[in-house]
Amino acid sequence: MGIIISNSYLAVFSAGTFIGVASAYFLLRFRHKPKDDIWRNGMEERYEVIIDLFEDPKDEYRLILAVRNDLRMQKGKVAAQCGHAAVAAYAKALKEKPRTLKNWLKFGGTKIAVRLDSEQDLFELDKHAKEMNVLSSIIRDAGQTQVSPGTRTVIAVGPAPKSVLDKITGHLKLY
Repeated sequence: MGIIISNSYLAVFSAGTFIGVASAYFLLRFRHKPKDDIWRNGMEERYEVIIDLFEDPKDEYRLILAVRNDLRMQKGKVAAQCGHAAVAAYAKALKEKPRTLKNWLKFGGTKIAVRLDSEQDLFELDKHAKEMNVLSSIIRDAGQTQVSPGTRTVIAVGPAPKSVLDKITGHLKLY
């Protein structure tokens, strides 16, 4: 009888050890992944990686803020108008080109201010951006301080890759 009891203890111990090891294996193997990891491993990310293989990884995404120089706005006014343009460009990119927005933010959200000589130049820049399938946002002032109401002050071009923006705004001088 003593041998049977000791054999049953051995069987129970062996079964418990096996169940414990198997449980630990499955818990570690199939543990809950954070949502960020699940998103990274999703189809959207795999699709973007495939597309990124065809793009130049050194081609930084930027936003160009073209300011009308003929209006002779003070520095604070220019800064405010550029702020409006950056927010408008962000909102438009979020709605129409979220992947481009993600790439722009990955590169630090670079913004570059350049000069325009007239309202006509602003319209030409907008037309050229649309032809190149690049987002653009024209900012109109409320007219409460330095310029009359409805005056077009700044155009935001992008965000887009530097190589594309250079074709549109490469001829313009820094502000």
